Amino acid sequence: MVLGDVHGAHRALMQCFERSGFDPAADRLIFLGDAVDGWSESPGCVEELMRARNLIYLLGNHDIWLIEWLLYDARPAVWLQQGGAATMAAYGKPEWQERRAEHLSFLTSARLYHVDEANRLFVHGGIEPGVPMGRQDERLMVWDRRLFDRDSGIPDFREVFIGHSPTVIEGTSRPVNFGGSDNIWRLDTGAGWNGRLTIMEVESKQYWQSDLVPDLYPEESGRM
Repeated sequence: MVLGDVHGAHRALMQCFERSGFDPAADRLIFLGDAVDGWSESPGCVEELMRARNLIYLLGNHDIWLIEWLLYDARPAVWLQQGGAATMAAYGKPEWQERRAEHLSFLTSARLYHVDEANRLFVHGGIEPGVPMGRQDERLMVWDRRLFDRDSGIPDFREVFIGHSPTVIEGTSRPVNFGGSDNIWRLDTGAGWNGRLTIMEVESKQYWQSDLVPDLYPEESGRM
């Protein structure tokens, strides 16, 4: 299974797990990053992902912002405006304060990318096509959005799965498959904004989605 950006939407995460029949004790889950920042339950999302025994957690830019706050009390304005304020408030609750150190340890063990046994690449942001993965720029893998606009596939890999660039920008809350060889999949379907959270079975491409996330948090505005 591969899971798109969650952005603090624990209710959406649980819907995806329930609707897909995901078994945290047995199924492999590749998470494309950004568990936090947006809706009010970021700590619960991290905690839930920690329960998945066969988890591959890929580092997202919002994960980095949370790590830097937990380590150094860094509070860049752009982070606060893009959901960081909600994350800080959530971690300020007594039930989560004592979990900060364990969550920090968990997040700092995240990977930048994963290539599976079928030569499928999973990465939060992007890569420089044609450059060996061991020589890729780390910031690019977390932040870059050029794959979002790429009009051709990446022949180095059978398929590529990315998050980071929400499909709601193009008017859909469904996964988008594109590229000249149709081998790039976008799995950020706008859970942090006005879209849905998506989990997909990698081989068959069957996917399951949450309800529209604003409907699950009617009292909140998320990142909108």
